[in-house]
Amino acid sequence: MTPQSKFVMNLVKRMDANTIYAVVDIETTGTNVAEGSRIIQFGCVLVQNGAIINQFATDVNPQTTIPEGIQALTGISNAQVKKAPLFDDIAGTIYSLLADTVFVAHNVNFDFPFVNAELERVGYPPLSIQAIDSVTLSQILLPTVPSYRLHDLSQYLNITHEHPHSADDDALVTAKLLIVLFERMQQLPIVTLQQMVAQDAELPQSTAEVFKWGLQVVKKQRQPLPDYLYVSNGLALRKTTQLAVTDDHQYTYPRTKKNKLKTLSKAF
Repeated sequence: MTPQSKFVMNLVKRMDANTIYAVVDIETTGTNVAEGSRIIQFGCVLVQNGAIINQFATDVNPQTTIPEGIQALTGISNAQVKKAPLFDDIAGTIYSLLADTVFVAHNVNFDFPFVNAELERVGYPPLSIQAIDSVTLSQILLPTVPSYRLHDLSQYLNITHEHPHSADDDALVTAKLLIVLFERMQQLPIVTLQQMVAQDAELPQSTAEVFKWGLQVVKKQRQPLPDYLYVSNGLALRKTTQLAVTDDHQYTYPRTKKNKLKTLSKAF
């Protein structure tokens, strides 16, 4: 019996409170399966109801040489993966692990198609599950962060990230990031989420579905609008703070270069 006949294509389900998110990171020999690139490390952390419930990670023997640049970036050597299982041997485990979950990755348009391509290469059907991108979610929910690289986000949020470019650690950090992002989303006002859903933006894979789910969650919570916000024309806006005047002295701005130098001599 072939893997194709043993597994039924899993149907896409809407996100709800009990959804399991499979946060995945892979390390590979290159970027194109069709050209011979292979997975050399697979990491997955399962998240449900805002908590980590399970983890799985393994090295993978790519049956090809790992380029020196990839070895330098990941710290994964040819010797390390020589005795690791082939992807063919763990494909069933990975398929079963990811089925009936929502796939999450930091740059999902790389990881999700790559995993599906590897599954198809060894005879499994592609996963027909929803997939969301933690980079895009971070850009929307953490708009003032200077960088959206995983290691930079982990530092910004005080998430320990000991081994960047290691699939198990990157998956764990991304899972913790996802929990933070979901918490941030559920703190947004209903009108903000309504506007985000109404925009129907073209986001990677099924990322836009996150905000539809978030809107339903926030509606059920029915939290009052915080005192520092007000709604105007369908937008939640922050109230401006009036600064109290504590100095009654009248100041005259120096307008000539001579007076400016005299007044601000220490600053020049």
